[in-house]
Amino acid sequence: MGYLKQIDVDNFKSWRGKQTIGPFLRFSCIIGTNGSGKSNVMDAISFAIGERSSTLRVKHLRDLIHGAHIGAPVSRSASVCLRYCSEEEEETSFSRTINGDSSEYRVNGVQMTLSQYLKQLEEIGVITKAQNCLVFQCVVSPAGAVESIALKDPKERTKMFESISQSRELASEYEQKKNAMLRSKEDTQFHFNKKKSAVVERKQVSQEKLEAEKYQSLLDELNESRLQLSLTRLFHMERSINSASDELKRKQQAAAAKQTLVSECEQRVKAHKKEHGKQQRELQQTDKDIR
Repeated sequence: MGYLKQIDVDNFKSWRGKQTIGPFLRFSCIIGTNGSGKSNVMDAISFAIGERSSTLRVKHLRDLIHGAHIGAPVSRSASVCLRYCSEEEEETSFSRTINGDSSEYRVNGVQMTLSQYLKQLEEIGVITKAQNCLVFQCVVSPAGAVESIALKDPKERTKMFESISQSRELASEYEQKKNAMLRSKEDTQFHFNKKKSAVVERKQVSQEKLEAEKYQSLLDELNESRLQLSLTRLFHMERSINSASDELKRKQQAAAAKQTLVSECEQRVKAHKKEHGKQQRELQQTDKDIR
């Protein structure tokens, strides 16, 4: 962490001409009796980091020039230069000069606009509008800054911390990302529900498939049983037909044999009849001869 190494003032408030305050240690305390200029040191720092005249306990910036409070300014300008030393011991100077009621800002001697100047201060962690580096003894209200902070409600205190941490500047981006996150969350929930529904449907389809396969298996088994039953019936019918056919053949053969026997008997009867006729004729001839 860097630190304030030195303050160079020129005709600023109680300091006439060019004066050097410091060098400071990483932790320094300024002590003294009332009216010895302790507050002016804080005013010098506040002035150099871009605070308004109202914060510096004057009505106009020109009142900060040495002697102006008694109507006898020693110069038309005054300046304060803060020498900041980084963790790597690299020194950067931040200076502000007033001419009348206008200000001129420089960083390492390079002139720039107030917004550019404040941006450079923000890079070392000094946020002027958030007053994150100084606690003023008096503000616009009668109460001191410390008491003012203590009297803030939670919402106001939160806003103050957001301002100090610069998180308020990211509020728009935060809202955008929050909305994007919510949309992503909704999309995730939608796809999760869709996936869940798909899993349920797949499970249901799988169940229906199993039932269909079981039904088809039972149907195939039934058809196979019916086929076996039909084949069994055909087999027994064929056996019955074959048996009946064999029996018919036997009976036909027996009938043929009996028919042959009948024919033979008829031939014998015819022969006997013929013989009987012959004998009858012979008997008649004999009777005729006897007479």
